[in-house]
Amino acid sequence: MRNTLEWLAREVAGRIDRECAFSERATEIGMGADGTPTCRIDKVAEDLILQLMDERKVPLNVLSEEAGLIDRGYDRTLVLDPVDGTYNSLMGIPLYSVSMAVCTRSMNDATHGIVRNLVTGDTFYAEKGKGATWNDRPIHVRRCERDGSVLFVYLGKYSAATANGVLRKARRTRSLGCSSLEMCLVAAGLADGFYLHSEVYQRALRVVDIAASALVLREAGGEVYDLAGNVLDMDLDLKVRANCLAVGDRAVLGWVL
Repeated sequence: MRNTLEWLAREVAGRIDRECAFSERATEIGMGADGTPTCRIDKVAEDLILQLMDERKVPLNVLSEEAGLIDRGYDRTLVLDPVDGTYNSLMGIPLYSVSMAVCTRSMNDATHGIVRNLVTGDTFYAEKGKGATWNDRPIHVRRCERDGSVLFVYLGKYSAATANGVLRKARRTRSLGCSSLEMCLVAAGLADGFYLHSEVYQRALRVVDIAASALVLREAGGEVYDLAGNVLDMDLDLKVRANCLAVGDRAVLGWVL
């Protein structure tokens, strides 16, 4: 399965610019199965992956933000976000990814996950029980020291007022606009947590956004919680949304929440 996921991620990264000119990326071409507008870059990336899966007869169903659930008759499902950080891609900010996880019933039974930066090629991979890697090098979360703490915090029009309080708790904060890569950077020990609280339910996270990065983080020694402090799980359903706190050191949970 690792070879298949790496091949899919590599192929979409190599072909997306040829298939979708920068000037065409932002064109809205319809409404996705998740109820949000579909930009051309999202549809092109998704179509590429679906085409490749058909060509190789990859034995997985697909759950993707644009197409929804595609039941191909298998027990397991590829939970796919073809472009996470779409707005970054539209602006030319080189921080957006393809995110893929193999699940059966929910996010927490994921067995394999990959997140690849579609610009730099940086690739995070995890397999349940076998650890996590960044460009094939093992990664681990770090112990949080408050004096040097770094948090990624979702900011913007839909962020809840609680985000302002979180901003003041860390020594430094950043908001990068790509939840999958932000969580992977926590897994790699570059930051202590990722906090997202949207006051609008429809703008909170979907399972396609974080299924792969949650596995990467957990295999690196971290955990993902809902904002009540419970370990987060999400059904394979695009209608389900969640806010979260992803941490490397579990001490961050009590400190932030």
